[in-house]
Amino acid sequence: MVVALGFDNLVFSQFVCYSILLILETIGIALLVIRIRVKRKVFSFPEDCSQFIVGKHHLKPTADDAQIKRLRRCHLNNLENIVPFVTIGLFYVLTEPDPWTAALCFRSFLVTRIVHNIALIQALPQPTRTFSYLAGVIILCFMSLSVFQRGKM
Repeated sequence: MVVALGFDNLVFSQFVCYSILLILETIGIALLVIRIRVKRKVFSFPEDCSQFIVGKHHLKPTADDAQIKRLRRCHLNNLENIVPFVTIGLFYVLTEPDPWTAALCFRSFLVTRIVHNIALIQALPQPTRTFSYLAGVIILCFMSLSVFQRGKM
């Protein structure tokens, strides 16, 4: 017998893999924000600005950099979407879904998040971002309905 939440379970292993990739993507965006802030010397807090002197003056805090705003919004959006994926995905794994269907859900959700992030960071024209977001929501709804159906509520 395969334990539902063990690495002997192919679906659980896939879920963990895709969850970690999503989390690493979010961490990558956070590191990119830091890199851009340092490169452009754009900081939000006085204590961060105090480390940099331009001419004879310390930098002033600012929140007006458009690229940093996009990256921070991307990071926040990832947090808002990955937490439901990890939660619903864990419940979905417990329903013992078909491994191929589960892999398709997990992989597709990862792709929707990557497309959404690229569209947001690169300011791609709409409806690219909207469609990628909606595709992710549809995947989460599918997995949620599968959990409800299996749970016999």
